[in-house]
Amino acid sequence: MLNGISTLTYDIAQAWGGYAPHAICLLYDPAILAVEVVTNLGIALAYFLIPFALWRFLRGVDTLPFRSVLVMFVIFIFACGASHLTHILTLFIGGWAYWADAAVRTLTLIASLGTAIGLIRHGPRIAGITGRLLAAAR
Repeated sequence: MLNGISTLTYDIAQAWGGYAPHAICLLYDPAILAVEVVTNLGIALAYFLIPFALWRFLRGVDTLPFRSVLVMFVIFIFACGASHLTHILTLFIGGWAYWADAAVRTLTLIASLGTAIGLIRHGPRIAGITGRLLAAAR
């Protein structure tokens, strides 16, 4: 039976660009696939909820300093979540799913570098504001 699934997967992969789904490397082990799918879905859900919460916060505060850094975080975290979804795609679909995964990971790279540069650039000023706010709260 495994041989039949392997042959079918190979035939489908050839029709969709020649790349086999990643599950073939995992020998279609149901336990490993279940862990891969459930954990990646859970991580993606968390990654989508975090930017949603940040975005709601951003919409409610007009005078927030360094708003651009938070917007970059929103984009970066959302892209991270999307990469977990495309990873699931590559488990079961070959060919074009790898290109979709590569595109999402490229977006994640750009967003993460932009966020890192924003934090490096604005970090000292953000820390200064935070320090003053904490001192005022005491």
